[in-house]
Amino acid sequence: MRLRPNYTLILILLVALGTSYYYFDLLLPRARLRDASNEMTGRYAYGGDFYPIWLTGRELFFHGTNPYTPEMTRNIQTGLFGRPMDPHRPADPPTDFRAFSYPLYADLLAAPLLLLGFDAVRLVLGVLLPLLTAASLVLWLRAFHLQVSTRALAIAVILALVSYPVLEGLYAQQAGLLVGVALAMSVASLARGRLALAGMLLAFASVKPQLVWLLALWLLLWAFSDWKRRKALALGFILTMALLFLVSELVLPGWFFGWWRSLVGYARYTLPPLTQLVLGRFLGTVAGLAMLALAGAICWRARRQPAASADFPLAVSFVLAVSVILAPTGGAVYDQVILIPAILWLGFRRKEILNASRPIRVLALLAMVALCWQWLVASGVALVSIFSPVWTGSPAVLVLPTRMAAPLPFVILALLSFFGVRILRGETDASAKWLREQG
Repeated sequence: MRLRPNYTLILILLVALGTSYYYFDLLLPRARLRDASNEMTGRYAYGGDFYPIWLTGRELFFHGTNPYTPEMTRNIQTGLFGRPMDPHRPADPPTDFRAFSYPLYADLLAAPLLLLGFDAVRLVLGVLLPLLTAASLVLWLRAFHLQVSTRALAIAVILALVSYPVLEGLYAQQAGLLVGVALAMSVASLARGRLALAGMLLAFASVKPQLVWLLALWLLLWAFSDWKRRKALALGFILTMALLFLVSELVLPGWFFGWWRSLVGYARYTLPPLTQLVLGRFLGTVAGLAMLALAGAICWRARRQPAASADFPLAVSFVLAVSVILAPTGGAVYDQVILIPAILWLGFRRKEILNASRPIRVLALLAMVALCWQWLVASGVALVSIFSPVWTGSPAVLVLPTRMAAPLPFVILALLSFFGVRILRGETDASAKWLREQG
């Protein structure tokens, strides 16, 4: 028996409440206790990922301080953990832990917030980030020419905001959420024919280049494939990037080399890419190269297609999903916010999936389980904690809702690969018919 629509929305709100309770009242307190046991309790756990940008930006503009120095790293650590990292403490991370790893123009783009104290910055971002993340869903739908009812959109927004990656990003006030919004704005602008603006927004999103580089290569290939009509996209991106680098060099000559050194050090204290984290070094490398090759083939096949074609959204979704599994920070679950377009796009291919072979239907079921696991299991753990707090205090139980964070990008990518192979085989009639029905 189907639930009535109003009951469905109530159920989703209850799931959102349970997921939020699990994250903020069960998972985070345990993480803070772990940090306290190693005397790493600073003032800025909430908003801690934006703190290095705010601190280095203020020091750069007000005092001319280089963000990439060991002294600045120690200042960042003191603000985040109450003390710098001590090489004589075996439990401490490396001394360059949480060194400023953004390109210098991240500070330039954050300039409007630098006049505020960090408490005020956290308040502003605490309001803006959820609103912008919700808006990004609407932008992706418009970019892909997808239409949903108001109720369905409300449900999607609620579930997105209480998903594990977004909750992680909201609590840390991660710049990756802003990158996700910028990418959504860029592709939506492109779909509306505002190519120069799309290129500029893509350049702004490059503050996290590991999430953007593959999409940028694809869109540049797309632009060069019809230069006369699409050159504004490439010029908008290239000129904006050149301006960001030029202004950064004027503000701090030689900044690029300091940034590069911080990136090299970053690999020493972060988890490897998801491909290697899940599959091991050898198989992970092979799988990563295979996905890159498939992404290249799909993009080459779709390079001459207009942005309103059925192939274009798949290419965008595919390269972003590949970017997630190849990003050098496998533990950065908040970066999975760029899986949103792939999830939305696949959600509109239900009929084709149900008409596919049994293995594809099973794969789709696994994808649904991996996606819904975070909400259902988190809500279950939250409910059980009311009656059995000792049982839910077990570390194994407490992390159970997060167990699908690593497999999710792989099952999403596997499902996208099914459609990608169909495009490479020239099976596009059903896709074109579907797109016409949507628009």
